[in-house]
Amino acid sequence: MSECLDFSPLELDALQETMNIGFGQAAAALSEVIDMHVILHVPKISVVESGSIADYVRGEIEDPAAYSMVEQFFFGRFSGTSFLILPENESRKLVELFSEESEPELRTEYHDSLERDILVEIGNIIIGACVGKVAEILKDVVSYQPPRYIAGPVDRELIHRHLQANGCLALVFKTLFQFERQDVKGLLFLVTGDDSAVWLKRAVDDMLTRIT
Repeated sequence: MSECLDFSPLELDALQETMNIGFGQAAAALSEVIDMHVILHVPKISVVESGSIADYVRGEIEDPAAYSMVEQFFFGRFSGTSFLILPENESRKLVELFSEESEPELRTEYHDSLERDILVEIGNIIIGACVGKVAEILKDVVSYQPPRYIAGPVDRELIHRHLQANGCLALVFKTLFQFERQDVKGLLFLVTGDDSAVWLKRAVDDMLTRIT
């Protein structure tokens, strides 16, 4: 295992608390956009090697051939790739929640583009809030490429095509979206390369030093 993956329990707890703040901001932003009360639950953070992400996703998604993903690159001292993955049945729940079309044939005709637009918007809000909060607390500034929507089977070729080839660290969050009418589950990944992961570990240590 690479040295950059050797995070202590205290360091992971600090990252967890940072992400809790980011998810709280993302929930508030989503609530304003859709005029619906939203709660985002963040379970304990997990760390996996980037080369194991495809296997990890296949273990979490019942049908790995049916999923939706929003990917967004971010740049700064903390830089890398972020992506939000939702199983197909979970993404369809979002379409049902957000769609105001009353005619079934209209929902069928525009379902794909509607699902894409909804997931891109949600992914953009969540990724921006979480990555931005990590950067802010660790005294960094990040910029972003526009988010991209991807759908297809979860395999190593796709993962490596859409992630940094030399990434070493993947922070994984199993996310539960609680809307007023139903819950939706998803996965959020933050993947960084060696240099950025080393910076992240040092920045977290500096933050812990300041508050202790």
